Amino acid sequence: MVKPKTMIYIFIIILICQISGSEIGHPVLSVKNGNRNETIITLDDQTHIDYGLAYPVTYEFNIPSGNDNLRSYRRFQSTQDWSQIVEKTPEDFFNGIEAVRFDYNENTAYVSIGFSDLSDSIFIKIADSAGNTIDASYSEISQYYDNRDAAVTSTADDWGSWNNNDFVQTCEIFRSFNLWLSCAIITDFLDSNAWVDIQTQLDSGYVEAIAHSRTHPYVPYNDVEGEVLGSMQDIIDNLDLPAHNSYGIREYVYAWVAPYGEYDDTIDSMVSVAKYLVPRLYYENQHGFSNWNQDLNKYEPVGVSIEVGGYYYWTGSTDTVELNHTFDDVLTYGGVYHVMCHPAIIDWENDDYPWVHLEHISNRNNVWYTGFGHLYAYHFLQSTYPEINLHSIDFSESIPQQIVIHQNYPNPFNPTTTLRYDLPEDALVNITIYDMMGRVVRIMVNGEQNAGFKSVKWNATNNIGQPVTAGLYLYTMQAGDFKQTRKMVLVK
Repeated sequence: MVKPKTMIYIFIIILICQISGSEIGHPVLSVKNGNRNETIITLDDQTHIDYGLAYPVTYEFNIPSGNDNLRSYRRFQSTQDWSQIVEKTPEDFFNGIEAVRFDYNENTAYVSIGFSDLSDSIFIKIADSAGNTIDASYSEISQYYDNRDAAVTSTADDWGSWNNNDFVQTCEIFRSFNLWLSCAIITDFLDSNAWVDIQTQLDSGYVEAIAHSRTHPYVPYNDVEGEVLGSMQDIIDNLDLPAHNSYGIREYVYAWVAPYGEYDDTIDSMVSVAKYLVPRLYYENQHGFSNWNQDLNKYEPVGVSIEVGGYYYWTGSTDTVELNHTFDDVLTYGGVYHVMCHPAIIDWENDDYPWVHLEHISNRNNVWYTGFGHLYAYHFLQSTYPEINLHSIDFSESIPQQIVIHQNYPNPFNPTTTLRYDLPEDALVNITIYDMMGRVVRIMVNGEQNAGFKSVKWNATNNIGQPVTAGLYLYTMQAGDFKQTRKMVLVK
């Protein structure tokens, strides 16, 4: 008899074969204003099936000045009663939960909600203390959850029965620091006891299951489908995955970790067929997201920031100064700090360096801590506008209601990024890019413009067309009395 999960798996494979290689012909995400100042965020139904996307994404709303003591509400169907969203403040430590945070100085509400199995839509409204719905306009999706300054994610490689105790210990230690650990599982190398231990760790929180093949082979694989797609199905069949990896009875494994860091086009194609969002390799000094592959509908392979510990043939570090400085640099520039490890080679009882480093990077209110797959599930919705035409905004009016300059997309970027801004009326507009010394790098806009939703692309060159160096840049928009500056990071 075929298991229910396997039947779903067969159905999805048939569906993948039908749509594989085709471009998405309509927006994945649409945002529009409904009645009575409601905002309706709708996800394409096939994308909802393919990825679930239950991890909360932060939607930014412009709120009128002079307000305080506001509340936010959500529902997933128009017939549902409204549910009030839990409010958090910058002093609270929280990650990956449904929440709202109001910044009355910046006139912004940060509303974090994931999609539900009840529908493909999220309905949001913001009201005052008397219950009156206010005029709050959708602005954008925050680059990181709750508009944090940077993200931290961790991966651990080679979970098998022979090192099961090492993984359990490492999961528990990371959890004690409130750090997520995404564990790369070699599915054929596990016995029943190890599967039980993995389930216990998932149920305890702060642990994500990601795939690391069935037999940890060298390239070329004898069975590419079994190693890549089959290992995902092994995880789904043997585990009950948490809510962030579920949509009704469907379950998702978002990340594939390449054995030995070896990779080829055949594996890349199978990663696409299996509907992983991203493959992870072994190279270091990668502090941002990889680019979306429009042909394969997945992110390109990505490396890590640094490994804690390391084999003799791998450039991991046991130097706390190097480890901590790497994190500090990423935090300064607003990137993704991705620390990896092999639990089998970390001696938690006798080595100080992993404890010192985890203490240094953990429990910061301005940092987003998340699983590696969840990081890319969030980024999938956040980053895709306008580079690959997956995210479109359907405003009920053709003219914006207030002046806004949005965070550039993508960010970090290499070498092109887009600056979007909204003009409620005709104005003399200046948008200038500066380096960290305050020197003018590029004047992007300088002239009279009509009202509307605007964008301009920067290709990382200066005013005379020369490429600029990697680093942190500022861009400032002036229009009448309005002036605002945002940061962006060029990586090379």
